[in-house]
Amino acid sequence: MAGDAASADRDDLVLPLLAETNAGSGGDGNDPGRSTQEGTTPFQTAFNILNIFVGTGLLGMPYAMMRGGWAALAAQALLLPVFALSGQLICSTFQLLPAHTPRTYPELGKAAAGGAGLRAVMLFSFLELFGGSCILIMVAWQQLELLLPAEGLGPLLSPMHWAAALATLLLLPLLFVDLRRLSRLSVVGLASSGLVVVMVAALLGLDPRRTAMAQQPPPTHHLASAGIIQAVGVFSLSATAHSTLPALRTAMRRPAQFPAALAASFAIMLAAYSTLAACGYWYWGDSASPLLTLDLAHNSWYSTHCRVPLHRVLAFFVLVNTLTKYPGLNLCLQDMILSVLPLQRDAAGDYHPPLHWAERGLRLALFCAGTALALTAYDVLGSALSLLGGLGSISCSLLLPTAFYARLAWPRLRAPARTGLVLLLGLGAALVCLITGTNLCDLSAPCRAWREAALPPGARPTGGWANPLVR
Repeated sequence: MAGDAASADRDDLVLPLLAETNAGSGGDGNDPGRSTQEGTTPFQTAFNILNIFVGTGLLGMPYAMMRGGWAALAAQALLLPVFALSGQLICSTFQLLPAHTPRTYPELGKAAAGGAGLRAVMLFSFLELFGGSCILIMVAWQQLELLLPAEGLGPLLSPMHWAAALATLLLLPLLFVDLRRLSRLSVVGLASSGLVVVMVAALLGLDPRRTAMAQQPPPTHHLASAGIIQAVGVFSLSATAHSTLPALRTAMRRPAQFPAALAASFAIMLAAYSTLAACGYWYWGDSASPLLTLDLAHNSWYSTHCRVPLHRVLAFFVLVNTLTKYPGLNLCLQDMILSVLPLQRDAAGDYHPPLHWAERGLRLALFCAGTALALTAYDVLGSALSLLGGLGSISCSLLLPTAFYARLAWPRLRAPARTGLVLLLGLGAALVCLITGTNLCDLSAPCRAWREAALPPGARPTGGWANPLVR
């Protein structure tokens, strides 16, 4: 997701969403055969793509299957290649800009559609990043709640509120820490993702009859349902961080090899996501939670037979991953807001006059706003995941890149390419409207009650996340 796009360096954090890439002066690799002595290999680029794209959205795969049924696997198999194509489109679009145009996403929108394109990029990018920051806060709360005693730390607060309070105390100082220090823990993100896939896939061998599940009888499954629209939203959240791709391409030793690296990374993502979705849905069925760490902790073989608390180890890894990614996302939001204000910069790129206290205050305000929104959306986390994927991720990573490419390259394209772009635009617009409308309807109480009555037997309440075993 977009929240996983944070990296070690302040400049890298905002490339190419807010700041110029190394191609700011025209050296963007317009020549597909260009190569440099220094740069990343295709393997390193594919690893970087996986490190950025694979994040907390991975935890919602069984939940997406619960919403859409087994048919959601086919939707995922069709969706990821589309996002791989849009990733190549956004890189191709940057190559169409004039030589000395800054290689930033807002500038791309401005070059393609003037002020309207610039505002669209800023709006949907802010929605995606701010929504992603709220998701990270909620994920951190859930992992802390799993690590705390079931009764919490005292009678004054519920376990969830204790987790929220502790997470706030942990995150506050990290907002002002040098991000280079936090970047050393970025490997924890991939480690936790790999552990998630292994643990869920292992359930097929460790508990093939699901006799270790605390919730009996084994949950039901269904082939397809209207919830597949929300499943697509969750899948989209896990396959989008496209604003980082032009910078990754520019950093390659041979940029012409970028399509191969992109295809390889998306193939790995599709294999991992499909494995996790199918295995998780087979095991938990229509009782799957929006974040599978809760199911692993309370309704799996690991919680009843495993002497080593692997589910707690996983919760700790996911917690560290979210805590280290949130400050970078918060910094991106801060820079995005400052970039639209009429502020002057000096030759070094710093604001003049210095805005250190204003920057700190803005980061704190964003954190407080995200925490307040997380509190209101905590019980509808599933719908929040899907809504963010549909409104933010698809808009930023599919709809806008395709529209900008069509706008800039249309005169030189042949009829088949134009037809393909029109179809992609239609698909993106339809997905944004369907997913956003469905989830907004799902979040309204009367409509939610009506939809719950139509869910398959054994299905979880729409949008909610809490496991009934620990209510």
